[in-house]
Amino acid sequence: MNQHILAIDDEPHMLVLLERIVREKTPYEITTTSNALEVPKLLDEEQYDMIVTDLKMPKLGGLDILRRIQEDGRRELVVLITAFGTIDTAREARALGVFDYITKPFRKEEILSCLHRGMAMQRARSCLSNWEGLMEMDEEKAVDEFRKLWRESNS
Repeated sequence: MNQHILAIDDEPHMLVLLERIVREKTPYEITTTSNALEVPKLLDEEQYDMIVTDLKMPKLGGLDILRRIQEDGRRELVVLITAFGTIDTAREARALGVFDYITKPFRKEEILSCLHRGMAMQRARSCLSNWEGLMEMDEEKAVDEFRKLWRESNS
């Protein structure tokens, strides 16, 4: 299954840039929205691996989205992008569990590095979860499931 990013920014040109970078330079899928009020519905309908969001947006900002992800116990990693970064905002974001905090303007390599690190972390989390699940199964079922996971990871 492909890894999936949700990008949120009230500046359409920023979304076009993020979408172009992701589509041209990564194997990841991306969904974009310029309306942060659509985010709760998008989150109800889909599980994402990463969320890249602008910090300052009307009505629902990046910290609000980060809080929701944390409060709901969701697994998405959140990356905040902002042109209005302050030390206090960065500290608050870190306290809330942000994966990364990037200031605009950013370099393409910076966002790509962030996305690749986050997706590698998500793949590791998924793998660990699969292996932990084996420990809870009876021996025969665990062996069958192990063989299945082994084939998937080596194909």
